[in-house]
Amino acid sequence: MFNKQYRFLGKHALRVDKLASVFDSKSKAKLFERNVDVYANAPLVGFLYGRTADLDDTRNPETNQVYNQNVMGDRVIYSQEEHLFNFRLIMLLDKAYEPNEDIRINKAFKNMGEDPADEARFDSYVRGGVDVLYEKLIEGVSSPDDFVTRLYDFIDEFQEKFNKGVTSEDILKLCSK
Repeated sequence: MFNKQYRFLGKHALRVDKLASVFDSKSKAKLFERNVDVYANAPLVGFLYGRTADLDDTRNPETNQVYNQNVMGDRVIYSQEEHLFNFRLIMLLDKAYEPNEDIRINKAFKNMGEDPADEARFDSYVRGGVDVLYEKLIEGVSSPDDFVTRLYDFIDEFQEKFNKGVTSEDILKLCSK
C-alpha cells in the first residue's frame, strides 16, 4: 500500500489540477505545491468533514478520455509514512465504517491493506476531501485576493469547527489513558 502511483480520475483530477495550480501569475502562488500534497491532506479533510465521494468518469469532450491527474510513484513512496499514518488514523477513527474497536485496530495495524474495501474507503475520503478543498478554496473564485480570503476563511472555519473546544488538559487526558 502506498508503494505506487496514485491516479485521480474524472472531476477529481480536474479539481486536483486546480488546487495545485498557480492562482496568481505575478507571485506564482499556489494553494498546494504538488499533487502529492493534495493527496496527503485530502483524506483527513474528507474524514473530518464526513465527506466521501465515488469514482468519477468525467471525460474530456475532445478526446473522450477520462480526465486523470497522477501522483507519481516516487512521490507516493517518498511520503509513504505520512500516507500510512493517515490511513491508520482513519481506520482507527471511522466507527461508521467499522463499529468494532478491535477490528478497527486490526485494520489499522495488523491487517492493513489486506481488505480492498479498506483501501476503497480511504480513497473515498481522499475524493471527498478533494471535493471539500475545491469547494472551500477554488469554486467561484476569480481573483488572487479571493483565493487568499477563501484560504483564510477555510482555516478560520476549520479552527472553529475542530479545534475551538480542545484544551491542553483534554490532550493530556487522552495521552494518560
